[in-house]
Amino acid sequence: MSMSSTLPETDAPAPTVIDTEQNGMASFTGLNRRGIKTAVIVLAVLLVVELVARVLASGLPNPDWNFAQTDRKVAEMQALADAGQEVDLVLLGNSSVNGAFTNDGVAAATGADGVFNAGLDGSSMRQTEDWALNVVVPLLSPETVVIGLTSRDLNDASSSNADVFRDYLNSRGRARFLGEETAGQRIQRAMSEVSALVRISPFLRDPASLITQYNPDGPGTGEFVLPGEDYNPRPLDITRTRERALNDYSLGGIELESLTRLVDELEAQGITVVIMEMPYVAEDYLELHPNGASDYEAYRAVVAEFTAERNLPYIDLSAYPWTTNEFYDFLHVNSAGIAIINQLLADGLAGALEG
Repeated sequence: MSMSSTLPETDAPAPTVIDTEQNGMASFTGLNRRGIKTAVIVLAVLLVVELVARVLASGLPNPDWNFAQTDRKVAEMQALADAGQEVDLVLLGNSSVNGAFTNDGVAAATGADGVFNAGLDGSSMRQTEDWALNVVVPLLSPETVVIGLTSRDLNDASSSNADVFRDYLNSRGRARFLGEETAGQRIQRAMSEVSALVRISPFLRDPASLITQYNPDGPGTGEFVLPGEDYNPRPLDITRTRERALNDYSLGGIELESLTRLVDELEAQGITVVIMEMPYVAEDYLELHPNGASDYEAYRAVVAEFTAERNLPYIDLSAYPWTTNEFYDFLHVNSAGIAIINQLLADGLAGALEG
């Protein structure tokens, strides 16, 4: 006996045959379209950013040295060197020096044939050493160098000193001036000639410099500053000085070592070196130090020992009976202060150099 079975009939749909070639093409096309869309969006954003950068660039100076003021002064010194003009006296220091002395004013008061104020805002002694020995002195060959000091210059722990010095050292302008430009810096320089975004990138890395140096009417002299007349320290400057310039106040290390090397090298080149103490508004400036007046007194003791050991001429401009009428903040003189301090420097140089 044999048995047989019949499979039941079903209404199941026939198997679907996938056309892998067409489906893959559809997937690829979808991805390709999304990629093109993304690329278009990215290009549109870059175009808008470049257009904004071009607007900003029209009001910003050349940032080759990562600071417009430095670019301007290099160009001025290069012009003097190219013209063969003698510069007898050079001033070095931070913004308290840069904003206090006018070349013509000091020349008229001292009778020097040529004067150049090479002070740079925010400069520490490490930066001043490199700036003086690698740029200023080779271009100007001065007979006398006056180094203006404030307590922030010798603070080894200053975060702002470190930041400004790093930006200066890493600038493409310095590298090119010293013949040390890298391939990457050459590419960046070439790109900056066609892209405003690349050109102003140093400003974008430091928004504060963008705000302070942007001038909608054009770069003018190469820097945009807001000089003051009435004594009115800005809260932002107070905070920055306390927390970034005078923070964790420490003496006797890298900054003093830089001052030592700078003086030694200048004297080895036959250049007369004069140390100058810059004035300040005591009731406001001293309290910004972590330990108040005691930090400043420690700084003055270091400077006194330094000048005495090397028998350096020393001019103490802080000894004048200054009032807030001659300052617009605790470290920077106004126009009334400039008139006084230029003459004080001339008188001090006469006494110091004759002595």
